[in-house]
Amino acid sequence: KVINVEVNALQFVLIALLAGFRAVDMYSTQAIPFMHALVCWLAGIILGDPNTGLIVGGTIQLMSMGAAGLGGSSAPDYGMAGMVATVTACVTGNGDVSVGLAIGVVVAMLYVQLDVIFKIYNSWVFKVIRGYAVKRDYKKMLASCFLSHLWLFLQGALPMIIVLAFGKSAVEAINAFMPAWFTGGLSIAAGILPVTGFAILLTFMPVKKFYAFLIAGYVLAAYLNLSVLPIALLGAVVAIEYFRLKSETPAVAAATEIGGELEDE
Repeated sequence: KVINVEVNALQFVLIALLAGFRAVDMYSTQAIPFMHALVCWLAGIILGDPNTGLIVGGTIQLMSMGAAGLGGSSAPDYGMAGMVATVTACVTGNGDVSVGLAIGVVVAMLYVQLDVIFKIYNSWVFKVIRGYAVKRDYKKMLASCFLSHLWLFLQGALPMIIVLAFGKSAVEAINAFMPAWFTGGLSIAAGILPVTGFAILLTFMPVKKFYAFLIAGYVLAAYLNLSVLPIALLGAVVAIEYFRLKSETPAVAAATEIGGELEDE
């Protein structure tokens, strides 16, 4: 079933702007707390039904808990899916969130492809910024940072504009139109980016000092097939105990030294 979303011109512009600024904020300022719930509520206010927006936003916020693109990986955009569900539920007036979420999932998958392209594009932006920094042309260096913001705004606003203007069928057509070599290349890039991200992260960590813990984590993941959550919990236990022992060591050493002096006397 093809569902087209009908809104007036002012609502169209405000929803598109909200989607764009949400994408920019997610990667930069992060000034919006409880992002998914709040933007869905704001979308509901724009469409005159804040209650539906709040219900959809709370549902999306719960669905997205623990889901994040770590180490450069790309995850479906639950915020975009929530905004699409809010718009659909508010405009149709039947409060059927499931229909909106069905459209939102398709949009979220398109967003994954755009996010991979953004990370590739952003490496070029960093090269431009670094070039101006070497030349000490700091005004152009700072201005170049907004190249990333421009892409992010389009990355958030464009899928929402497509949904508002043409509905779910247009998004599905875009996904189907992408050639196999292009989507295959994006899949390879999406697989490489997380590895690269974690490799960069390891360069800032004291790996030489704590290599034993790195080996233990690898064994837990590769041979015992534990997921990220139990490994993270075990890592937290190790970190807490290590910090506690390191904190107690100076006090024990001081007490031993004082005791030795009293014994000599």
